[in-house]
Amino acid sequence: MPDKLIRTFIAVNLPEEIQKVARDLKPTVGENPSAVKWVPEENIHLTLRFIGPTAPGEVEKINRLLRDTARRHADFSLTISDVGCFPKKERPRVLWLGVGGEVEALARLVEDINSEMEQLGYPNDDRNYAPHVTIGRVRYPQKVTPDVTDFLSADYTPIQAAITKVHLYRSETLPSGAVYSLLGTHQLAPK
Repeated sequence: MPDKLIRTFIAVNLPEEIQKVARDLKPTVGENPSAVKWVPEENIHLTLRFIGPTAPGEVEKINRLLRDTARRHADFSLTISDVGCFPKKERPRVLWLGVGGEVEALARLVEDINSEMEQLGYPNDDRNYAPHVTIGRVRYPQKVTPDVTDFLSADYTPIQAAITKVHLYRSETLPSGAVYSLLGTHQLAPK
C-alpha cells in the first residue's frame, strides 16, 4: 500500500515582533470581523513555495535540494511593513503584511528553488511570486463583507527580518486549525 501523501511547503521564519503586529491589526477589521480566519501567531511565516501533496519518500530529496540551493545564496535582510489585501478591498480574500528590503535576493532564492523543484517533477506555478506575509483569510459566503478600510490604513513600525535559513514544513489541517511540523532546516551562506 502506498504511503499517504502529506502537504508540504518551503518558508522562512520571521521575528516574533510580527506576532504582535498581527494581533494589533485584528480589531481594525470592521462590520463582520468573525468572517476573518486569522493565522495563529505561531504559524506566521513567509512562504517561498507551496509544494502541496508530497510522497513521504520525497522529503529527503527535497531536503537535499534545499540544502544545496541554500548554500548558493547569501543571508539577506527583509523589512516587514505596510498592509494589504488580495484580490481587492471590496471583496478581500487574504489580509497580508508587506515585504520589502532585499527582495531581489529573495526573488533569486525563490526562482532557484522553483527551478530545482521543477527538475524533481514539481511543476512551477505560473503566477509570479508576490512576497507577502498572510495574517488572515476572509471566509465566504457571508452576508456582509468585512470592512477592511481601517486595516488598509493601519500603520506600524517596520520590522527587520534577517533571513539566514530556509525551512521545509509539513502542514496538517485539524479541526483546531493548521499544525506545522518542521521537516528540515537549511542554512544560507553567511555574508
